[in-house]
Amino acid sequence: MKTKMKAVSRYVYPVALDNEEAKALEGLAAKLGLSRAEAIREAIRHYVEYTKGMEVVKMRNISKEDARKEVLAYLEKHERAWSSTIADELRLDLSLVNEILQELWSEEKVEPTRGS
Repeated sequence: MKTKMKAVSRYVYPVALDNEEAKALEGLAAKLGLSRAEAIREAIRHYVEYTKGMEVVKMRNISKEDARKEVLAYLEKHERAWSSTIADELRLDLSLVNEILQELWSEEKVEPTRGS
């Protein structure tokens, strides 16, 4: 009786490692009791799981003046907002948003909240 074997696709990716990375791979493989190839596959599985659900936001490169206008407009529509939320929703760099908020605070146009 013949049994059908399930076809398995295999892909080979050449990877160049420097001395430090090669030593780290050797140590990882030994620690986990795996071959180097299996340690690499396990690291990929771990990284895929770690990054699952992450959102990538492409930041916009706009002038500080334009960003300030957008932050002010955003704050007019929202009574409270975290700086990280403002940055995400406007797709602006967080450090730029924080800088603008600091300026607005010193101009007494906004006030920071404490806690939750």
